[in-house]
Amino acid sequence: MGGVIISEPEDGSPIEDLPWVVVFQSLDDAWDSFTCGPYERDHAIALAEAVAVEEDDVLAAVEPLLPALEPADILADIAELREAHEEEDEDEDETDEAEESEEDDEESEESEEDGDEELEITDIEVPDADEVREGMARVVNRLLADA
Repeated sequence: MGGVIISEPEDGSPIEDLPWVVVFQSLDDAWDSFTCGPYERDHAIALAEAVAVEEDDVLAAVEPLLPALEPADILADIAELREAHEEEDEDEDETDEAEESEEDDEESEESEEDGDEELEITDIEVPDADEVREGMARVVNRLLADA
């Protein structure tokens, strides 16, 4: 039997009503991962569990499909996840935090010595929110046409 990881939003969270996807991956890296969906949450969970029961080397992750319309939306999600991760780190033992801090300092010093340059996003054409919505509509229409 494989495994299933299910994202559990808080009760009443608007995330519950979003479309959900299932990311299937090999536990032993025998094949490339892929994503299926969008589904309603209950359907995504049922499909993930059914596949995991049949295959020993499958890990299925059930996650919400967030409708990010602009890079700022994605950056806000990343910032929120970083903040949550930092809060978890604060709850760890002080000894573990001290060791992690020392490692981070060493890595930071190494990257400064390497002269890493920041990438600029000047050459990337980012679609505006309306263009993204139109693209999402085209994808949904293709999904429905194939059904």
